[in-house]
Amino acid sequence: MIKRSIICLASVLLIFLHTNITAKAASTIHIAVNKANIRSEPSNTADVVAKASRNEQFQVLQEKFGWYKVQLPNGGTGWVAGYIVDNGGQSSGISKKGSITTDNVYVRSNPSLSSNIIGKLHKGDPITVTSESNGWANVTYSNQSAWISKQFIQFGGEIEANKNESSGTDGFIYISNDQTNLRASADTSAPVITKGSPGERYPIVGQEGDWYKITTASGREAYVASWVVSSNKNTSSPGKPTAQSTNQSPGLSGKTIVLDAGHGGNDPGSANQIGVSEKQLTMQTAKRLQQKLSAAGANVILTRSDDQYVNLDSRASAADNNNADAFISIHYDSSTSPEANGVTVYYHHGYQYDLASSVNEVLNHSLSLNNKGTRFGNYHVIRENSRPATLLELGYLSNPNEGQYIVTDSYQELVSNSIYNGLQSYFK
Repeated sequence: MIKRSIICLASVLLIFLHTNITAKAASTIHIAVNKANIRSEPSNTADVVAKASRNEQFQVLQEKFGWYKVQLPNGGTGWVAGYIVDNGGQSSGISKKGSITTDNVYVRSNPSLSSNIIGKLHKGDPITVTSESNGWANVTYSNQSAWISKQFIQFGGEIEANKNESSGTDGFIYISNDQTNLRASADTSAPVITKGSPGERYPIVGQEGDWYKITTASGREAYVASWVVSSNKNTSSPGKPTAQSTNQSPGLSGKTIVLDAGHGGNDPGSANQIGVSEKQLTMQTAKRLQQKLSAAGANVILTRSDDQYVNLDSRASAADNNNADAFISIHYDSSTSPEANGVTVYYHHGYQYDLASSVNEVLNHSLSLNNKGTRFGNYHVIRENSRPATLLELGYLSNPNEGQYIVTDSYQELVSNSIYNGLQSYFK
């Protein structure tokens, strides 16, 4: 009887200890992509046991090789790749050491692009992250708590793909040509899973002969031929000169920026369910952004300043005629499918990619909407433009929920701040 009591007591103690250890180790992550794969083991070759949607939240049970073991709603467990998640709250309490990947990274007082800048870090600077929140890393800077965007941090062993032999030092490849085939296996006769556009970036998870094994945004594996990709994101279209910024000094001060509010006059564009038209909303966004840029010392030119029709040639030529350092065309999307949603950033020429990418990086990290990436787009105002230019689709007016949200003052303030910060990042 005594022996049985001792065994029972020991079992209860073990359960108690396990619960406490698990609770202490647990943190929270949010899925950062749509249709993310949750696998049976911390490997891209392991079986898929579940799928997750963007912004879906999971409790973390363990971290290993840059993967998170998470608790599933059905009671089971699975593994999520670290490069497709954001930590939504406090980390496990174990400090993560890393380094800064680029120069002039802003250090902020709070995890927000609108918070105060308290300093800068530079490429190679070592940092220790004590917690994470929605794409931001908490560090100590000048003996105070501070925050850095995670996009500028490389953690030791964070992504297993970085250990593979690759064409780039950061473990990524960039698509060089439009309609590049991403295939199911390392063979030119293999089925095409999807197609890539110039400038799109994919993490390398392996290599087979002259083929790179990559992971798409949905978490699916694919193969791409090494001879159609590049380790440099600065892809350019044949026969086109690379546009140079007229003003090479860093920062927004003195830069000439053309803001193109899409549609206008007898061209209302799309509209949401309560009748707010795209032409109204693009004008609101442009004027709000104009105020912020002008306050920073930029020379801002609007292709239209009121509800008037401006043809596409005139819009594009406004950038050329003023030797613009950047041209931003502002739009809101629409679809016959009410479920279509998200933000998309377009460029046409290779010399426009850096601007589009810089703006979209900030949009992706600061907006809660689905981000559909930086894509090649055959739109007149960027195609017929010899300056750094991008066209932004900032949400779907046709989506019942998204269409209500993107017209609010809070979203307009957030999205104009994001474009402002994207431009600031581009001009560093």
